[in-house]
Amino acid sequence: MTGQDRFAQVILPLAVEGHFTYSVPEPLLKRIAPGSRVLVSFGKKRIYSAIVKSLHAEFSWDFNPKPVLDLLDDYPMVRESQLQLWEWMSAYYMCTTGEVMRAALPSGLRPESESRIRISSSYEDRGELDRHERLLFEVVREEGEVTPGDLQMAGVARNTLTVLKRLVEKGAVEINEFMRPGAGKRVTAYIRLAEAYRNESSLHMLLDQLARAPRQLQLLEAFLETSGTVPGKDSSPVLKRNVVKLHGGRAALAALLKKGVLEEIVKEEMGRHPAPGGRKQREPFLLNQDQEKALSSIREQFQSHQAVLLQGVTSSGKTEVYIHLITEMLERDRQVLFLLPEIALTTQIIERIKQVFGERVGVFHSRYSDARRVHVYRNLMGLTDEDPYRVIIGVRSAIFLPFKRLGLVIVDEEHETTYKQHDPAPRYHARDSAQVLALYHDARVLLGSATPSFESLYNARTGKYGFATIPSRFGSAERPEIILANTAEATKRKQMISHFTPQLMRGMEEALAKREQVILFQNRRGYSNYLICNECGHIPKCERCDVSLTHHRVSGKMECHYCGHKEAVPHRCPSCGSTRMSMKGFGTEKIEDEIALIFEGIRIGRLDTDAARSVRGYEKVIRDFESGKLDLLIGTQMLSKGLDFENVSLVGVLDADSMLHFPDFRAFERSFQLIAQVSGRAGRRGKRGKVIIQTMDPSHPVIQFIYHNDYEGLYAAQMEERQLFGYPPFRRMIRITFRHRVPSILDGATDLAGKALKKIFSNRVYGPQYPPVRKIHNTFQKQIILKIEREASYERARSLMKEVLDQFAGNEVYRSVRISINVDPY
Repeated sequence: MTGQDRFAQVILPLAVEGHFTYSVPEPLLKRIAPGSRVLVSFGKKRIYSAIVKSLHAEFSWDFNPKPVLDLLDDYPMVRESQLQLWEWMSAYYMCTTGEVMRAALPSGLRPESESRIRISSSYEDRGELDRHERLLFEVVREEGEVTPGDLQMAGVARNTLTVLKRLVEKGAVEINEFMRPGAGKRVTAYIRLAEAYRNESSLHMLLDQLARAPRQLQLLEAFLETSGTVPGKDSSPVLKRNVVKLHGGRAALAALLKKGVLEEIVKEEMGRHPAPGGRKQREPFLLNQDQEKALSSIREQFQSHQAVLLQGVTSSGKTEVYIHLITEMLERDRQVLFLLPEIALTTQIIERIKQVFGERVGVFHSRYSDARRVHVYRNLMGLTDEDPYRVIIGVRSAIFLPFKRLGLVIVDEEHETTYKQHDPAPRYHARDSAQVLALYHDARVLLGSATPSFESLYNARTGKYGFATIPSRFGSAERPEIILANTAEATKRKQMISHFTPQLMRGMEEALAKREQVILFQNRRGYSNYLICNECGHIPKCERCDVSLTHHRVSGKMECHYCGHKEAVPHRCPSCGSTRMSMKGFGTEKIEDEIALIFEGIRIGRLDTDAARSVRGYEKVIRDFESGKLDLLIGTQMLSKGLDFENVSLVGVLDADSMLHFPDFRAFERSFQLIAQVSGRAGRRGKRGKVIIQTMDPSHPVIQFIYHNDYEGLYAAQMEERQLFGYPPFRRMIRITFRHRVPSILDGATDLAGKALKKIFSNRVYGPQYPPVRKIHNTFQKQIILKIEREASYERARSLMKEVLDQFAGNEVYRSVRISINVDPY
């Protein structure tokens, strides 16, 4: 910056329009630059870390801007190409730059102040507090210092924040702001008993003293039991994150640390995350003729196209083609971003990529700790003691990393819906955003899939993308045999065993007898879909959402898959009192139970979000199945994400029909993709596998397309329908969702918006209408869809739509209606 640039325009991590200007104090003038992290105050008390967007010499408004409080780093932490991507994403996906910033930076790189509550030193207790105020006051006094979240977790009042506000007004407590430190070096915190209390007499005395602070006493007793502390011996440290989970929680732990009863010790972690194959173990394999032809085609088309679509059948060896392209990029001193749709898929890919590229590979996704993600970010900025990663493997959020010499972006399984972020904003699609990211680096993009999205196929057919193909499986592997099992006919003839047709039963018996592995696919988790009264037909629904509750055997509860609400399974009908209640439908849990009854003694695993909630959970299930510790694996769509198991000879699709009748214009496309991808897990290493698809309607067009492996036929039929009815890729779709707790207010707001939009966009506006699930979290929602021609100006359409929606901010009746915009909502 020049000596005259005394004003900084910054991006705040908030959902507020525009940027904000602050004055730069003299000591910071020579060090501040675009991309720097700064601390600024915003509102009455809050302090946020912001990113400097630009610097200016003049300030044209008639008030004095607040000063920048501090500069957090000696160097900018956000590159120019990142700021460009943020601005593009904000404009295209119709959100604020602050919302993009929150998604782009790990929370450890955007510290902000935290409200902490203490007893006011000047307060004199004269007994004027009511019962709820007294309870809250006593919690604060006992703990010394708490956050609003701690008070809500204490559960001493229904409306904690209202009671807290009354205490502040009476001067009983005060609220101050404290800065929470951001993540620095990766460290692990442990808690141990202070040395002064390690003998028996002092420990007993301490426990007696804490009788007046029951939460602290309960936490200390639980800690002593967990750590196995014995008086007179060294105390065993316990992970801090585990101590926080003990009875009493974070507030009680903070009080005990402050009193010196417990001590916190910190150990610095090693830089890189140890993973199998950390050191280079092999060179890239030689490619077969089809792979070599595809690689040559990709190289050639990268000369004239920024993006190339690679369509390779399942088990064709696309990953090895990727490895050869990565090798070429690294030889040219360029970086590679390898995007995957699912965290579960990273386990196998990390091992295969690290076998070739060793320590040059970094991994980045949301299931890792914030400290680990900050470490990867700082590594790419060149701020660690290690060489910067040359290859990054990650899920969609990895597109926000600070690449310096990006040369190639690989989007594996590019058709997957998990590349699309739905909530919260920014509601971006990583596949499309990656192509914009690549433009800023003059990089190339390779999209890979056995069943590409119809949009990508259309772009390849119209010349926007290059196109390459691998038509055959690697080695001698044949395409699996597809068998259609008619569940309607088997049910009629009373041949069904539980949810399994005779064909599937025979297939499982034969595979297990040969010590081969089996995969069963059911795209619904839980035990049963719903509970129904056989007398009056009543179905228990979520009290907060417009959906039926799903029974989960593990928790023994009825659960809502939208808001997480749980309740006990009723023994009597809540409507008529009948005891004749029965469960309908089946999920992965029920299949697991029934397989265990039918095939006694076999080892069964389950892969869904209930069974594998953490990275380690995913990895354990996958490794156990891969190593042969499991005979049969039951799972949801997580099974379709490109996993490779060499001993799987049979895949069973238990209910193909449920996917076909989903209310979505992409239902047929996604049904084919999902079933084809799951089918690809069978017979991948030299022996032909078998896929048994259970369906009520084997003659359904999509089932027939799957049976004949005719993806081109489905594409042609669907493109004709989409062009006729104005769906993507022929038109751009924008979905506007309105939310409010009062249906009448919601109806009025959407009617008003619909009329205003139709005046401008005419028959391009569809709705307003309620979606299939009209209430979530006690909030009703209604939607308006816009379909805009591809050749029309999107910028102009966006501007006109924003003008209409901005009118709600000034409308007294409808200003409380929440509005969210989802561009390309698929």
